[in-house]
Amino acid sequence: MSSTAAKKPGRNEPCWCGSGKKYKACHLPIEEAERQAKRKLYQAQDTLMPKIIEAAQGVPEAFPQAFSLFWKDQYSIEQMSELDDLEDRGAERFLTWFAFDHPLEDGKTLVETLADKAEANEPLGDFTLDEQEKELLLSWKSIRLRPYLVKEIYKGQGMLLEDMLSNEQVTVDDRAASRFVELDEVVIAHIVPAADKHFIAGSAAHLTPDTAEPLLAFVELHLADVRRNQADASWDHLLRERSYILNQFVQQLPREAPDPNIFEQILSNTRTALKLTGESLGQMVGLGKDKGEEEKESQSE
Repeated sequence: MSSTAAKKPGRNEPCWCGSGKKYKACHLPIEEAERQAKRKLYQAQDTLMPKIIEAAQGVPEAFPQAFSLFWKDQYSIEQMSELDDLEDRGAERFLTWFAFDHPLEDGKTLVETLADKAEANEPLGDFTLDEQEKELLLSWKSIRLRPYLVKEIYKGQGMLLEDMLSNEQVTVDDRAASRFVELDEVVIAHIVPAADKHFIAGSAAHLTPDTAEPLLAFVELHLADVRRNQADASWDHLLRERSYILNQFVQQLPREAPDPNIFEQILSNTRTALKLTGESLGQMVGLGKDKGEEEKESQSE
């Protein structure tokens, strides 16, 4: 829309598009329909997530392996009902990750499976969708758990987050979170689109600012390990295979008094567990850069 449209002419004034018609008989109905469509999508993301969580609870046979990965065998599947007490909203965080990230027997995630069936108009059983929920579900297929930095806070409205791996920024509509997060904190979450806005799906983990650098080093170690078998593996490859490591990092952080040695311990233990040597760590050169950036650097040398 042009800057003229931003002036919002009165209903009986000439339309901003220059058609010569009154605004009410030209673009006003179109704009009102667009606003209504967006409002329906905003509302749909609130109703879709509970349906996805319920669908996730409907495949308990896939929980054991997923539970083991996400919680690194710290908890047993029998403790599911206790997770919200043991971990901050632990059950919802697990179920959200399970739905968006964990591959089922056919290699697809639950969200991918539901979206593919909805797109093909195949039966979904008790999983029913309206048109807006279906539209959102199709746009959520590639969403994975990712780490973000809080760059700006809009109190009572939302916040500006920066993806720690891609450096892309996204404004998230979250009135509740905007009241208690702080600048430079780390948010580990699923960020989903709905029309022209973005929201946090399910629950997120919030970490203090001092965790940002160690967390990035931690995921870099895992990417180096993945690159042993797939030299051109990207951050997206890593998250498709191992997004659960983000929660494993959270698990290792102290719950009470800060431990100045904890970050080095985590990194040291990770290097040992992955059997990463100095040679294999050399594959980490250029992490976080896309191929275009690497080519520019090589040409300038």
